[in-house]
Amino acid sequence: MQVCLVTGGNSGVGLMTAVGLAKLGNHVFIACRSATKAAKAIEYIRQTTLNQNVEFLPLDLASLDSVHNCVRLFNDKNLPLHILVNNAGIFNRRGTTKEGFELIWGTNYLGHFLLTYLLLEKIQKSAPGRIIMISSDLALYPSGINWDLLVKRTPLNFLNLYAISKLCLLLLTQELSQRLNNSQVTVNAIHPGFVQSNITIWHRLSKYLGLGLSPEAGAYSTLVCTTSPDYQNISGKFLDSHNKEISLPQITENQEILQQLWERSLLWTGCNQQQNLQEITYDETDGIWGPNSLNLSSNELADITKNILNKVLPILPKRIIFTQLLLALIKFDLGSFSIIIVQLLKKSFHMERHLDSPIILQLCHNKSLLEKLTEHLGENLVLWRSELWVNYPSQQLIPFWHQDSYPKLLKGDGKTIHAYIALTEVNEYNGFEYIPNTYFKNCQIKVTDPFSGNHFFEIPDEVAKKAIPVVLRPGEFVLFTDNLVHRSIRNQSGKVRLSLTLRLTQPGVEILPGYTSNYHKPVILQSEKKS
Repeated sequence: MQVCLVTGGNSGVGLMTAVGLAKLGNHVFIACRSATKAAKAIEYIRQTTLNQNVEFLPLDLASLDSVHNCVRLFNDKNLPLHILVNNAGIFNRRGTTKEGFELIWGTNYLGHFLLTYLLLEKIQKSAPGRIIMISSDLALYPSGINWDLLVKRTPLNFLNLYAISKLCLLLLTQELSQRLNNSQVTVNAIHPGFVQSNITIWHRLSKYLGLGLSPEAGAYSTLVCTTSPDYQNISGKFLDSHNKEISLPQITENQEILQQLWERSLLWTGCNQQQNLQEITYDETDGIWGPNSLNLSSNELADITKNILNKVLPILPKRIIFTQLLLALIKFDLGSFSIIIVQLLKKSFHMERHLDSPIILQLCHNKSLLEKLTEHLGENLVLWRSELWVNYPSQQLIPFWHQDSYPKLLKGDGKTIHAYIALTEVNEYNGFEYIPNTYFKNCQIKVTDPFSGNHFFEIPDEVAKKAIPVVLRPGEFVLFTDNLVHRSIRNQSGKVRLSLTLRLTQPGVEILPGYTSNYHKPVILQSEKKS
């Protein structure tokens, strides 16, 4: 008996693959999203094969967290793993994954990459083992990979992304076969043909039109490749539905592309990092100090983060946004109009969400936060602007070195300060970095924002290498002044980073119209006076 894991084993080719493996007496795990569909599939397999060793593992390949959870649940069973069939896939859906990757590519390739990577050591220890990638003949058409497409919503030409996702599985097959060359683990790819499956409406209709292969026929090559002794030592091949070898496209011989895909995959899934979060103390030398703590429990923070990501951000404050747009047009305020449009298009920057979210407003009134703010600004703090930042993997929110001084938005005598609150972990792979004052000399202004007055700087590479990352645990925050020269880091953590930035000043400072959404009165935050 061997232990097998089949993704998408609840229907189509995946189901017939699971049936074939179960018929041989193997212990089969079906990994898919729907527990209901999995239960029906498992009952069918058990009745068909009389094999009771068939189990369900929850897996949503469009969520890296779900992949981690699936592997964790499997490892908890303390079983070996001999056969991994990466079968699940989508064809014509649009959108992004939970972490912000293009949905088709993120599901078909990146989710499977992470699953395979996390199980690789287990398979090697259980050797001999076999890994199968279900690809497609469409993988033969792309001549290259446009990396920028992989971190955006699905374009109109979704077929190109499907082809790239299947090409990446071919490239991964080649990379793994090279890395596992001296082991007893083989990796091969299969093109099952046009199968009468449920992946699209045309595949569903094909069986009524007498077109395409049955799911049983579509699973034939996979079953031969996973069970036949003839394939025990064959690796790196691409086979069709009849087990005939398909010539690999020339791009699969490009070692630079193979290496680049491997390294980007590690970065985007967060598999390349050290687990220990370094601790850095900021002493105000460069205009930043902390870290300080909100003194909230991990459960409280988890609830806040979940609420913001699932309930606050997906539901736009339509009335507020419409009012802002209308007023910006009436006043011919191009700055405010443009920043509202950026919020709507980017979906990574959300301004003034404390106005429609009690949970965020409660954060703004956090006792520990207000105590620290009061030390620098005194009583009656004026919260004139708030910003929620959602930094998805591979994204860089503000790539330019800049200062948050806003000379065109504030007028009068008084201090200003900015609070940066980490709602999820902020580290050297996903947060922001700043230039120490020691090295910030003779740096040229690259451009000035015409609406806010902020300067963006031209920083030489040798100076940029001196940058210090901001590292915070969930629930920690730093305060920083207008002197801080900083930029965001391209998110290579494999996880979504959520943070809240509060802009505060004193009552004597006037908030001017412009590059902001200050059509609402600033909020006065009062700390409890010490007795």
